[in-house]
Amino acid sequence: MANEVSLDSFDHVGMVVKNAEATAESWTKLLGVGPWRFTPGGAALKLAHAKMGGVMFELLEPQEGQPSLWADFLASNGEGLHHVCTKVADVEEATNKLEADGGKVMIKMFPHMSYVSIGGPGSVIMELLKT
Repeated sequence: MANEVSLDSFDHVGMVVKNAEATAESWTKLLGVGPWRFTPGGAALKLAHAKMGGVMFELLEPQEGQPSLWADFLASNGEGLHHVCTKVADVEEATNKLEADGGKVMIKMFPHMSYVSIGGPGSVIMELLKT
């Protein structure tokens, strides 16, 4: 594909959950994932991060009463995989290429990051982070 995006590296997998603390506790007990680091994600989110092997997991808990992309996802899809995050040299260029190929830009905060739903078979939301 002539317009393909060059991905530098994998960063993390983002999961939308109803309760980040309960999910972290469950994943630690059942899967051995942890330790977890909890951080505020602004007014709209509570975040938790943990690494297992070479994979970073990000739990995104939408905060009640705060409209957001993550709250909308939870309401329409329930808990589950929200995005795959990769690093790219040029976030704006990669976003524009995905959009030109039919992707839907959901968030753009150039030059640092964007969210793009790539569409097509195997559609997923890609979070593109500056390398």
